[in-house]
Amino acid sequence: MKFASILKSLLLVTAVSLLAACGGGTSGGDSAFQPAQLRVTATPTATTVGPGGHLDVTVKVAFSNGNNVADGTIVSGTVSPAGSGSLQAVVGTALGGASAQTTGGLANFRFTATGTGGEANLTFSVNDSGSSASTALKITIQPGMDERLKLAATRTQLPVNRFEVLPFMGSPYMAEVTVTVKDGNGQPVNKVDGIQVSINPVGNTGGFTTLDDPETDCDMEDNFKGCEFYIRMGQAPVDVTAGKATIFVHSLNFTGTTTLTVTTQDDVTGQSISSTLDFRIVETFPPLPAQLALVGPSNALYVEQSGGNNSGQLHIEVGDPIGQPVPDPVAGATAFNNYQLEILGTASPISARLRGIDASGATVTGTKINLRTTAGIGGATFIGGSDAASYIVRLTADRADNNVDNGISDPVKVERSVVVSDGRLYDLEITQPIVNALTVNPSGGDIEVTEYGDLTIPVSPDGTYSVTVAVIATDRLGNPVLPGTEIRFGLIDEPQATGTGDFHIAGGDGNPEEGGKLFTAVTGAFRTAGGGVGPGDTLVVFGEEVIGNRELESARTVDRVNSETSLSVDYRFNLNDTTGSNVDYGGILPYVVGRAADGNIVATAQTNQIGVATTKLNYPVSKIGKQAIVWAQGDRAMDQAGASPRKVADVEFAYFAGVAPAQLVVSPNVLPANTTSNVTVCLYDALSAPMGGIPIGFAFQDLIGSGKVDGVAGGGTVANLTDFGSGCTVAQVQTSGMLEGDGEPKLVFTAAGASGEVTFTFSPLVLMANPSAMTSGGTVTLTLLDANGVPQPGFQIRGSCESSGGASVSIMSGPGITNSAGKTTAVIDALNLNQVGAAGSGECTFETADGSAQAVVTLEGRDLCTLGTSPPIPGCPAPDVPPVVQQTLTVTITVAAGAPSGSYTVTTAPGGGACTNATSGTALTVSCTIDFDQGTPVVLNTTGPAGAVFGGWSGTCAPGVPPQATVQMDGPRACTASWGP
Repeated sequence: MKFASILKSLLLVTAVSLLAACGGGTSGGDSAFQPAQLRVTATPTATTVGPGGHLDVTVKVAFSNGNNVADGTIVSGTVSPAGSGSLQAVVGTALGGASAQTTGGLANFRFTATGTGGEANLTFSVNDSGSSASTALKITIQPGMDERLKLAATRTQLPVNRFEVLPFMGSPYMAEVTVTVKDGNGQPVNKVDGIQVSINPVGNTGGFTTLDDPETDCDMEDNFKGCEFYIRMGQAPVDVTAGKATIFVHSLNFTGTTTLTVTTQDDVTGQSISSTLDFRIVETFPPLPAQLALVGPSNALYVEQSGGNNSGQLHIEVGDPIGQPVPDPVAGATAFNNYQLEILGTASPISARLRGIDASGATVTGTKINLRTTAGIGGATFIGGSDAASYIVRLTADRADNNVDNGISDPVKVERSVVVSDGRLYDLEITQPIVNALTVNPSGGDIEVTEYGDLTIPVSPDGTYSVTVAVIATDRLGNPVLPGTEIRFGLIDEPQATGTGDFHIAGGDGNPEEGGKLFTAVTGAFRTAGGGVGPGDTLVVFGEEVIGNRELESARTVDRVNSETSLSVDYRFNLNDTTGSNVDYGGILPYVVGRAADGNIVATAQTNQIGVATTKLNYPVSKIGKQAIVWAQGDRAMDQAGASPRKVADVEFAYFAGVAPAQLVVSPNVLPANTTSNVTVCLYDALSAPMGGIPIGFAFQDLIGSGKVDGVAGGGTVANLTDFGSGCTVAQVQTSGMLEGDGEPKLVFTAAGASGEVTFTFSPLVLMANPSAMTSGGTVTLTLLDANGVPQPGFQIRGSCESSGGASVSIMSGPGITNSAGKTTAVIDALNLNQVGAAGSGECTFETADGSAQAVVTLEGRDLCTLGTSPPIPGCPAPDVPPVVQQTLTVTITVAAGAPSGSYTVTTAPGGGACTNATSGTALTVSCTIDFDQGTPVVLNTTGPAGAVFGGWSGTCAPGVPPQATVQMDGPRACTASWGP
């Protein structure tokens, strides 16, 4: 028994010893059988800290007997939760990892808070020679902004900037935000691009701005270039100096909340830091309707069964007093309608109608419908009826409560006109473009001509030009006529006296028989004037020139000549009944009878989507400047069944145009003062083709004395027009009373935007060159006169030439001795004036043997690469061909609930299949897109299964013969095909 008692005591002691060996912490007692225990204590400098703040913790590790652990003992620290902060060992003044070594039993740590509030649990543990101990510490993180990155704003609520006032210091529409940046040691930061700034959403403010950079110049007139204070940014880096950065937040004309976010990195801890600040932009008016906008339809609308587009989209905007979108009309889970659309018209009943989706999601149709906006935006479809008419669409909202379902007590309204027309031809107007409208035609049919820049010039021109002539066709209500309407064109250029519009068979007393085929003119000479009128000639009547006779604007083919004063035509004239009753004013209308002799015109064209038809007027370069008459004519279908159509026409004068810019050459360009001399003035187009029938203007400048041209003093027009074929005219120039030393008088000739001048000299001898300027070699006539203009025979004339730019200019023969008329000639040879990539030039100087009289002839070449030839001349760089611009067509198929199962498709030509859809009888919408080259006309065709009913096309396409539609891809387009049961 005694042995057992002793054994039990030993076992108990052993157990206690084992427990002591396994235990840790700071509890327990010493025993002769136990080693000293480890004890860990942690002492913080504070128990609370703010986000981004830090505190130091001293950890002491010792044995239970009071002895310190050996130096270098590892102490490890952890933080829970991990996102609340970080622990780093403090070694001298530096920070290390999360483990520290003891010195004198002590280890130092720094805790940096990263959370926005709450608690952080710090645990420090030691494991030394098989013994371990730990202690825990709780730190409170106070909510608030990170102490390393603080944002302070002068205000966080801004008024709406209704009038978009530009920023200025102290502006009430601006908040100044001071950003304070410190590192983990609490030291201010200096760093270029030290913080990253963003603001979201951008729409309320347009972005933030910063202080102006002193290294950039602020130029407010050049779109605020270099003005950082005015240039708004959505996101950008900002410099930090002495721990500070300044940001400006502005308001725009929109309300809402926007958040400024600033981020940086703490270089001490390596942590990313972020701080935010919310700004509210508030309105000073109640958000109720005050401003309305009603836009559209953007496309022309036509009556049902016309074949034209029958519907168009209306765009609605409802804004508050400062133009911001009104709030969405929703109360809790219930939506209501906040605007009303109504068609007003004189017809009863009104056949047009409106269609839209109301607040309940239902499709509503009628002449008055209630709908709702989303973000202040709404829309509806206007559908033309069976009547051609001008309608008024009225948009109404209630400024009392933004609700029209409960009645309208304080209406705000806006109206716009919508025209629905029949698309039938009513009026024509000929236009002739002045830019990029002329083509220089090539010889042969195998030379491709492509336009580059403003001009097309083939390598081998055939001596003819073509000019684009267009006609714009409208219906009675001003809409474009339907695409594909045929327009016929014609031309008259003979018989004329001089080619300047002086037609032989013309007058101002024409009298077409309204509704008949007889045409009379009391002063007519139809059998004798200009060789007489023949069957097949064209009679044009300028009805629009006399008010009240627009219906008699006509072009008719002559069937027979009845007498000197009477003709019969092949088709009846229109009734002059614009007012509803026929009016006959008698013989008061201008007319011309003639035919095309020098030019021709492509006879027919069809109108496009905007009612324009174009054709080509062609003519020889030898007739540039000649006047002609161009006419265009189409048919207007009559309302009465079986009635023959009326002819709608426009008749205009036109010119056979040259290529700009024109050139004017004056020879000679020097004349003896106080004499009478002839000057040749020649007008050419840019390709040196002569321009005939053009008046030449003149004016003396700085003249002291008397000067006349063709007997007209001072200024005016040369007596004769330029000749067809040569482009030249001769002007007699007479001067007197001019005194030497009285300035530098000169005579300037002008035509077609070009000019040339003549100077006057008092030299005893005057040598004149004709021509004085050349574009290639040729013969030059030299005339020597004395100061009185008397020819000087027997004088030896010599000449020499200088070349530049790679050209070679020389005198092949002559000059010689002047003859009895004071004249001699020289032949100039010019090589390589026209070059690839450059242009040569030259100058030939002719003078008397003693040098007392001199004349200069200039020669100018061309850079062949600037002519826009097609194909390009060998050696010329390939022209820049503009890239093909593509536009997107969005095709949508809508299938209503209850429609038969099967395949619903839309195909396009060109383009192939664009959209296909299979349905099982439930409502379904599918969209797809296909890209086309800009300007491509596209035909759409839709198909559905048996039993399905096609409801029509909507969008920007023009309905054709159902189920087809057409669309011109001049921009993004959208077409919807609707199917139902």
